[in-house]
Amino acid sequence: MDLEQLAVIVDDLRRRGSDHADVEVKRAQRGLPQELWETLSAFANGAGGLLLLGIDERSGFAIVGVEDPSTAENQLGVLCGEMEPPVRAQIATLIVEDRPVVTVHVPPVPRDQRPCHRRSLGPYLGSRLRVADGNRKLTDYEVSLLLANQREPRHDQAPVAEAGREDLDTASLEAYLARLRETRPSTFGGHSDDYLLLRTNVLVDTEHGMVPTVAGLLAFGEYPQQVFPQLNVSVVRYPTTEAGVPGPRGERFLDSVAIDGAIPAMLRDAVAALKRNMQRRSLVMGLFRHEEWEYPEVALREVLINALVHRDLSVGARGTQVQVEMYPNRLVIRNPGGLYGPVGVDDLGLSGTSSSRNRTLLKILADTPTGDGRLVCENVGSGIFTMRRSLAETGLEAPEFRDNIATFEVVFPNHTLLDQATLDWMTGLGAEGLNGPQMIALALARRGQPLTNKSFRAATGVADSREAGRLMRELVDRGLLAMEGTRGSATYVIPGDPPRESLHVDSSLTPEQAILAALGTGPKRRADIEVSTGLPRSTVTYHLGRLREAGRIELIGNERSKHAIWRAITD
Repeated sequence: MDLEQLAVIVDDLRRRGSDHADVEVKRAQRGLPQELWETLSAFANGAGGLLLLGIDERSGFAIVGVEDPSTAENQLGVLCGEMEPPVRAQIATLIVEDRPVVTVHVPPVPRDQRPCHRRSLGPYLGSRLRVADGNRKLTDYEVSLLLANQREPRHDQAPVAEAGREDLDTASLEAYLARLRETRPSTFGGHSDDYLLLRTNVLVDTEHGMVPTVAGLLAFGEYPQQVFPQLNVSVVRYPTTEAGVPGPRGERFLDSVAIDGAIPAMLRDAVAALKRNMQRRSLVMGLFRHEEWEYPEVALREVLINALVHRDLSVGARGTQVQVEMYPNRLVIRNPGGLYGPVGVDDLGLSGTSSSRNRTLLKILADTPTGDGRLVCENVGSGIFTMRRSLAETGLEAPEFRDNIATFEVVFPNHTLLDQATLDWMTGLGAEGLNGPQMIALALARRGQPLTNKSFRAATGVADSREAGRLMRELVDRGLLAMEGTRGSATYVIPGDPPRESLHVDSSLTPEQAILAALGTGPKRRADIEVSTGLPRSTVTYHLGRLREAGRIELIGNERSKHAIWRAITD
């Protein structure tokens, strides 16, 4: 970090009036605060962050300086070493307004080494998490989950003493065993049914005889909820965009159903419940009319099976359902237990790496027929790719993933990128013959979002970077997009668009006038409004809220999503 970057950060803090999730300041003029370890832990357990010493928040983020920066740096180094695992922070001192400010860049610790905690307190007392501009203590359940992520969980292999072989559906077992013998005859051919069920962990032999495992009961049980009442799915359709806010007739929800059964049955019935509550949209491109469900069934199936298979099955989580919430502007699917393994939210469906908390359950379901010629799921890590691709093929925005340690959420914005105005625009360009991902790329570029190979793949579900490059180059060859930069770091934009750094509006305008002027050229994401106006994030966020309250702009999508679109309301 240099002085110019630090000056921008301090200016942003002053505009905000508070520190935030990525930056925390401490006065620390005459020594380190006792609670400073909490910030180290919180940043390390998240996406990392920046700690600044020698700045006084209560005085409007005045630079007060650290009296003895050398000692402060040494003490910080010792404190970082007292964390488990040790925090590998980058510590430096910069002179700002003739006073020393100590900067501490705290990197995130690897996911399989969390929770980062103060060694003397232990993980349950000494672990923190960053929330907005503060640090909170992790719950015992969150700590247990993170500790479990350091080794392979085996909760799905636990015996269910309250159940027996007679509690499993005979027809489903027969179909499963037939597939094992057919696909792997050298391994499973010539063996008894019980041998196969024991070897694949559907059953386990105990001192009281053979009983189902948790995985076996969830995959084949006639009614698993007799033993685990909350290992089911709830589907609720709300009349407004916020749970608990009644509709125009005072209704709290439009549909609510609890779905029981084994996982194949819950998957089937949950998809049916969602389709019962969905509408179809009709769009015209050229001579062709397209009718699509609000959400494609392929995407629904993938997100539901992911939630059912990857949910936490530990004893502490068995009282929590998989929750499906349908709002007018989004669909939310939530399961207990955050991400497991080395893959983070930003790499889902892009890195080629996958991991499963319940490997036994996943392997069993990958060999379980559904009766319609399909298997319940695949065990090849393709679910996120399939989900993204199916949404792109129907013109919908990419899903948003949220890992909250105790829960994992997938949010589908109910907003089509291929609205009628966009399709008419593409028709005018002569964009016939494009596939779904290429149409999504054009729609995003039209909204002012520069595309890279990675962001294109994240938006469309194209798994292979080489295939993504080929599709983008086709758009360039047809003159529909222009490539800026070298191929390894290329950005794709609409031809003739001015460079992003030249998009700043008249500096004499008020912030709200500047935002309205930026939106006058078309809908934009918040990040693009920041670039267009030259205003800091905190200012843009504040005035977007004021303009929305005044009815001058509207939000399309989930306001927590970085892909949400702001649009001016015209008479």
